Amino acid sequence: MKGIMKRFATGLTTLAFAAALAAPAVSDANGHEKAPLDIKVRVSEKGFFDEKGKPYGGKRLLQVPKDTMVNITFVFGEDLTSLAAGDTHQITVRAEDGWKQETSPLWMMNRESTVSFLAGEKGRMQYRAYCILDCIGMEHLTNLFIQVV
Repeated sequence: MKGIMKRFATGLTTLAFAAALAAPAVSDANGHEKAPLDIKVRVSEKGFFDEKGKPYGGKRLLQVPKDTMVNITFVFGEDLTSLAAGDTHQITVRAEDGWKQETSPLWMMNRESTVSFLAGEKGRMQYRAYCILDCIGMEHLTNLFIQVV
């Protein structure tokens, strides 16, 4: 009997641990689970760019669907030949109500950092991403607007 109880307790502990590690599920209006939206944004002294090298800016917003878990991975995109290769960036994503989340510092030894949020949570319909460190090209790292659609 002791062996059965021990295996049962071990199984429950394993199940609880796995549940704690699982990402929160987001469902649509019909109860279907929505997959998270994974986006990569390259960060360099010249600004924010998509995976194809097109710049984001005031006229080109990053649009994300409402009620979707969004994972934005900011990638250090400085060229090795660039003067900014030794530079460091740290990105904050902020909503109009003051909510914010920061990446870890991005540089040659830590090339990626991810920010995750539920798009549209608590009525947040627009976010802005910008570098919070005094860096080369900082004037170009203030213009990533994320719009919930």
